[in-house]
Amino acid sequence: MKPIKIEDREIIDAINSGAAYFEIDSRKFMLFEVESLPGSDIYEVQDEEEKKLLLEALNGDNPTLSEAEVDVMLGISKDS
Repeated sequence: MKPIKIEDREIIDAINSGAAYFEIDSRKFMLFEVESLPGSDIYEVQDEEEKKLLLEALNGDNPTLSEAEVDVMLGISKDS
């Protein structure tokens, strides 16, 4: 799992506001803070409520985006 570095002030403020999810167009994305990343593809969610919400989100309709699609949505250019 590769982290995406966020430097945009508006996005950082939104994350720090404690909002439960982000909405981009008609799609919603859950945001969870993790304590550590023990493996490259594994992370642990410590909070029981966050675990419950994560499982609900994973069992819902969640189309997979490529890394390039995520970069475009976040306004990240690989050319710079």
